[in-house]
Amino acid sequence: MNLLQSKPGRLVAFGVLYFSEGLPGGFLMMAIATEIQRRGMEGAGVYGAFISMLALPWIWKFLLGPFVDNLRLKRFGARKQWIVMAQSVMIVALGLAMLNLPKEITVPDTGGTGFFSTVESLYLSGIGVFAGLLFLHNFFAATQDVAIDALACQVLREDERGLANGVMFGATHAGYAVGGSGVLFLKGTFGSFELSSLFVLALMATILAGVIFFIREKSAAQEIADGELPAPEPGHSGWLAAKEQITDYLKTSGKSMFLSRNGLLTTILALTPIGALALSMLLSALIAPRLGMTDREVAALNLASTAVFIPFCLFGGWLSDRFSRRLILAITASMTVFPSIWIAFQFKQVGWDHPPAAVDGMWPREDALIVSWWIATLAFTVFNGFKYGVKTAFYMDIVTPKIAATQFTALMALTNLTNIYSKVWQSQALDTNGWNWPVWKLLFVDAALGLLFLIVLFFIKPNSKEKEAWRSLRRGH
Repeated sequence: MNLLQSKPGRLVAFGVLYFSEGLPGGFLMMAIATEIQRRGMEGAGVYGAFISMLALPWIWKFLLGPFVDNLRLKRFGARKQWIVMAQSVMIVALGLAMLNLPKEITVPDTGGTGFFSTVESLYLSGIGVFAGLLFLHNFFAATQDVAIDALACQVLREDERGLANGVMFGATHAGYAVGGSGVLFLKGTFGSFELSSLFVLALMATILAGVIFFIREKSAAQEIADGELPAPEPGHSGWLAAKEQITDYLKTSGKSMFLSRNGLLTTILALTPIGALALSMLLSALIAPRLGMTDREVAALNLASTAVFIPFCLFGGWLSDRFSRRLILAITASMTVFPSIWIAFQFKQVGWDHPPAAVDGMWPREDALIVSWWIATLAFTVFNGFKYGVKTAFYMDIVTPKIAATQFTALMALTNLTNIYSKVWQSQALDTNGWNWPVWKLLFVDAALGLLFLIVLFFIKPNSKEKEAWRSLRRGH
């Protein structure tokens, strides 16, 4: 049985593959992010540095593409071999990481301030092996993502890509919810985080077996013979070809992003926070347990957020196809600041400037703030879903058609960089050894920064499709 031979099979195959991308992502960024706080990682700066470093491989993910394209064993499928290898390393690295998760995490105070002092404290805390294994896992998760995307581009037919992308997007978020909320729910059942993590490892191993037995790609040699892959030039190694592609990529992306008005402005836009970010990043995993929420409550909130995000994301994309994409992006991204400002006022009103000290990984329960946190998080998720449904489509409209893949991938890398530096400054802002801001001040500043993108967006010239959307909007169509 080969799932790639039929349309339903391809939808199932890529749904499962993209589920496998979201599964460890939710486990890392939600389940582990919550658990390490309960085990003693209280400092916001240390926590933010830890999470930010894990995300670094997603910045340079675009550099992995040439290696996936050019380094292959001719007996095996050019993409399947990378998927199998990446998933195998991910399982082993994650399993070893869980064996090295300390029972208690004590972060020493080095006496210094700033990000690098925070990194030093993190290193001295004794979780270096655990962090290193998670970094290795994330590196191969990024590699897997590149290989799965390449396989999708290869085998999905033009008339099924829209439906397939909807399935893949929904499956990724479903995987994130299972890996994050599912593990936290199971922790309450099994009484152990390590035991509940076996659920994720078992699912990943099951998916790996499915890839091996039910996804059959042509061998690289056959694809070369059929003209579907370029034949290597005599004496031209895969490593050299990858190096040449990376050099060409950097030159091409540099020209497209800096030597034209729209290219430069879109680059600046990708490096600018689009709307408020705090409620979807650091604070989303940092504040909930510190308000006294249990693991099950944190899991339920994450599950509800996922259920809200997906339909509004799809709705946002649909709206942007019918009306001006710039207008929809400007409105929906700007609306994300209102839930942020509202919850900031709630924190300020009750004087909740910093989380109190934890006792055995638990914090005093703030029932009124927990209700407000639920309201703010779900309201924010509505507008954040709208925004994400528009943003990537807007980038696709702006990029130069001849080099669309190159420029778009670079913009996605810059967006990941924006997310990481936002996590870093937010963690430093909250850290008592850093800027020592109250929570509400961070939220106000984040909301203000989230509106700066409107200036850049205003000066980006609309393309012909955008102009036609404006004309239709004026005509009332």
